[in-house]
Amino acid sequence: MDQASSKYVDQLAAEKLLNEKLRQVHHRPGKGYNPADYNFDDWNGFTVLPEPVHETAYEKYSLITFPSAIPCEDEENNRVHCRCFAAAGNKGNVIFVHGLYEENLQIYHFFISLLREQGLNVYVMLLPYHYERKPARSRFSGEFFWSADLDRNARALKQSVYDLTQLYHYIKHKNDRPLWICGFSMGGGIALTLVSVMAVDGIFCINPVCNIASLVWNSLLFSSIKEDLVASGITLSEIETRYRHFEPLNISAIKIPGEKVVIATGLYDQINDPANYERLIAHWQINHSIRYKAGHLNILRVPKLARDVANYYFGKR
Repeated sequence: MDQASSKYVDQLAAEKLLNEKLRQVHHRPGKGYNPADYNFDDWNGFTVLPEPVHETAYEKYSLITFPSAIPCEDEENNRVHCRCFAAAGNKGNVIFVHGLYEENLQIYHFFISLLREQGLNVYVMLLPYHYERKPARSRFSGEFFWSADLDRNARALKQSVYDLTQLYHYIKHKNDRPLWICGFSMGGGIALTLVSVMAVDGIFCINPVCNIASLVWNSLLFSSIKEDLVASGITLSEIETRYRHFEPLNISAIKIPGEKVVIATGLYDQINDPANYERLIAHWQINHSIRYKAGHLNILRVPKLARDVANYYFGKR
């Protein structure tokens, strides 16, 4: 897809989300501000395996579920869900973490199918408040993550990192193959945040959220959320201060070698500012960055993307 078409797809998707979902709801920053929700000072004990874990086989995938290490008031969100799409070759394992506000995992089926053709089993972890984790009181998948409720966002971000940690340990316990984390958009940002507190075998991040404050304040997609924040007296500076532990651009050191970090970005991204990606690459001194002639969303339709994930996984780059 050319530059004009890529930008159009992103803008159309953002406007559709705004008109059909985000502008239909309003949230406030919350009254239960707890600084502990915004840091990893309690990062102890999360290397243990989750329990109890249930695995159920379906026709096209198997489902892994277990209790979240960070429960919240919404019972539906307190159970981690992961769909496993097995590969015939069974040569390796990848955890995939999706983006915000999604209702249908079919947008990833092309990408997942190509990963499976490369011999990779794909474990799709569902983010808090999305899909099966969507509370009954929520109007749409992801309404409660991300919104103008800053405190709930922080808990959901932290929950995402801790859930991903326990899923990672569970899969590693099942077999000793390398396990990479592949994240798209917010999922990519969560993978980046994870390696600031824990070592993993490798991460491949696709259009990752790396500057939350900038995204919320400047992206068309979050314009209605910004309006709610401004109406509540929240400033950009306050968002930057609160989320500094979750911002990859603020992380000074990571727990894995730079050789095990790959950043894949779309040159025509209209959701996140590509300048943030370049800042991240420079800040982390990342040697492996790939730029595709694609936007934020249609990058998932680039056949080379799955091949690149497999090549880095198998060390064939």
